[in-house]
Amino acid sequence: MTVKEWLDESTPDRREVVVCFDRRLVSELVKAKAELEDARSLNAGMLGDNLTAYTAAVADLEEAVRAKSRTLVFEGVGWGRWRDIISKNPPVEDQASTFSRAVQLGFMPHAVENITYNAETFVPAALAASCTDPGMTVHEATTLLRKAPPGVIERLWAAVLEVNLAGASDPFVGSAGASAAAPTSAKKSKRP
Repeated sequence: MTVKEWLDESTPDRREVVVCFDRRLVSELVKAKAELEDARSLNAGMLGDNLTAYTAAVADLEEAVRAKSRTLVFEGVGWGRWRDIISKNPPVEDQASTFSRAVQLGFMPHAVENITYNAETFVPAALAASCTDPGMTVHEATTLLRKAPPGVIERLWAAVLEVNLAGASDPFVGSAGASAAAPTSAKKSKRP
């Protein structure tokens, strides 16, 4: 097979993130689980019906959270489109100088000294471009970033970065090149 044929068969990296946007319900579940654990640790042998009630409450809340949860699918957009999104969202002067000063003061690593994008516009653009199911507009991504808690945003952004920059682990790559378990087609390359 040629590289062109490999590329024609290629698919983007993909990651699914399940989120319950009903954060009150999630909080109720967290509280109920903590109460159940407290009850178990206090008098495990003496709870009887109370333990059954706590367990049932947790199960009911877990089902409610599952019912309210949504799956967002993220796929890599490809290096060319990723660079295009970056170039369409350049940093404004204040951001560049703020990052530079933060590096000088030791608050940020030197790796971010030369920031290449506007974090306020690039992040929602990359989020929207990478979210394939359901589709998401930049406006929707911006609203999501304003309303969702930091933990949810971190999970979504981690998925965007994984599919666009890190990629999924290749199961056949060893530390010293191709492993012995590599597929036959990879071993029979016509190139020297």
